[in-house]
Amino acid sequence: MDAFSDSGELYTIRNQFYTNQHHKVKSYSLNQFSPESQLKVLEYQIRSTIAVEEDASQLIEEGKSKFPGNEDLFQLLSAWDDLKSFGTDDSTYFDDIKTASYELQAVLTTIYLVKLEKDIDQAITFLTNYIDNANTLNKYNEIEPFLILVQLHLIKGNFSAANKIFLSFKNFPDSARDNIIYQVLESWLLAIKGESDNINNSYYFYDELLSTDFDDDPQGKFKLLNVLFVLTIQLKHYPEAQELLTQIKALNQKPNGDFIANHITFDYLVNDGANVDKLLVELKEAESDHPLLKDLEEKNSVFDEIVAKYSVSA
Repeated sequence: MDAFSDSGELYTIRNQFYTNQHHKVKSYSLNQFSPESQLKVLEYQIRSTIAVEEDASQLIEEGKSKFPGNEDLFQLLSAWDDLKSFGTDDSTYFDDIKTASYELQAVLTTIYLVKLEKDIDQAITFLTNYIDNANTLNKYNEIEPFLILVQLHLIKGNFSAANKIFLSFKNFPDSARDNIIYQVLESWLLAIKGESDNINNSYYFYDELLSTDFDDDPQGKFKLLNVLFVLTIQLKHYPEAQELLTQIKALNQKPNGDFIANHITFDYLVNDGANVDKLLVELKEAESDHPLLKDLEEKNSVFDEIVAKYSVSA
């Protein structure tokens, strides 16, 4: 039986990991799982520990002792832990990876290229190369690279490339489309396609996820509420969006750049931008290179050029 199927022992923990329920993932004992599933569980736990900005070095060392013969995996996770904990990788691990050998290496190196190297184009090329060269069986079982690649194409504004990847899942076994990652991909593309039915379907997906107990995972709840906030704005349900904004603030989570950017959009819609100057300061502090700031800078530059041109003419 497939351990990731809806009746498999890894089904729940995988869903929790990919919906940012990281404290739940961390709470399991390896003894709750069969020996053949324990390494994957530990991988999720190490990644969840890093995701909530905690040091995973002890877990990694325990993993090396418990699962000998997996040095490559633990070297990768150690390099990822160093990057997340200290902002550096003394081993230059990710710089040395030119072609990924396995799924997690492909995923984390791609994220490194985006977050640290700020090179989305190189990240897309790197991950596309991995997917194109993966054997068919691995491709069906390894869905996370598709999630990352679709996200990168959407960031670049290339909806057709993202949608092409999504449509390729028609050739995958039904089990792949039961995967939480496929469902997340579908929700993204529905929201971007627009139209009320598509947006509502995406909204219901995230609203159902929210019905899960997130009390121990405020970070995950923050991300879900933020998605619902955006979808509600798309639907022009502004009172409900304001209620979601209140819930988000009540979580007292450190706001990220995307949330502040969405808040700026909402403020323009309902307050004529009364709070935008303050929010822009917050955005610069949270993410100084956020695309919204770059977009505003480019527009201001064009405006300044026009002013200068007509000042000279005058």
